[in-house]
Amino acid sequence: MIAKNRKAYGYDYADLGSVVTYVTETLGYDIEHDIKYDNTPQFTNCYGFVVTRYRKRGSTDETAWSDYKCPVPIIVGESSGKRDQPFMQRWGSAETYARRYSLLTTFGLATTDDDGQLAGYQRGGLMTDMQRQTVNTLLIEGKVNPGQESMAISKRLGMPVDYARMTGAQAEMFINSFNNNQ
Repeated sequence: MIAKNRKAYGYDYADLGSVVTYVTETLGYDIEHDIKYDNTPQFTNCYGFVVTRYRKRGSTDETAWSDYKCPVPIIVGESSGKRDQPFMQRWGSAETYARRYSLLTTFGLATTDDDGQLAGYQRGGLMTDMQRQTVNTLLIEGKVNPGQESMAISKRLGMPVDYARMTGAQAEMFINSFNNNQ
């Protein structure tokens, strides 16, 4: 989870720089954002879509990049009397917002400093006790040290996974990755 470090309009949020730093430094991915344009906009005031792609950090293989993922529309609000900003400033804010949410969605990240907010979110989707037992057995067989579970699972699956909040689908992918190699 990424700590919220900014406050605006009465709410806290993690800024784009914090999210980028978390993905590149903590998770170890290179990222790119691009803006794709749609000639038939489905949204009022939509000025394209921000999309994200990624690859493991340090890779020089151009084919290692993922396809573009998580389109988030750039929607520029109307100028209000309170904050009469020029169009380009409103567009820049909308683009930054879209980049942040595209990146968060691509990696399934949460920006919160309150674990209680997330407690009920995945309750039904977490791995079962049987899956947890199998995953733990595989981690022990793989000589994964305690505290390194998330890193080992993420490496194996090629995507970020939080062992403490591992879903049933992620557990199945992890278990199947061993079954497919035998």
